[in-house]
Amino acid sequence: SDDKKIWQRDVSWVQQADVLIAEVTQPSLGVGYEISEAHNSNTPVLALYHPRSGNKLSAMINGDPNVVVIEYSNIEEAKFNIDIYFNNL
Repeated sequence: SDDKKIWQRDVSWVQQADVLIAEVTQPSLGVGYEISEAHNSNTPVLALYHPRSGNKLSAMINGDPNVVVIEYSNIEEAKFNIDIYFNNL
């Protein structure tokens, strides 16, 4: 099925990744699943969160010691902080 192909593709991408960057402002079961897969592969996770969105950041993401959460207010700030994250790896 198409769903199985999407799952296989996405899990493969996460397993091959050096870092998973996840936008977590809008809660998503799929993104949560990908973050879990990253943990299973020992892949670092950078989570981007827009606090002024009105959505509360998931405690499971915010409390996870293996996830670096970066708050941003615009795309330029997000890109700047991603660069800082990669420069510190």
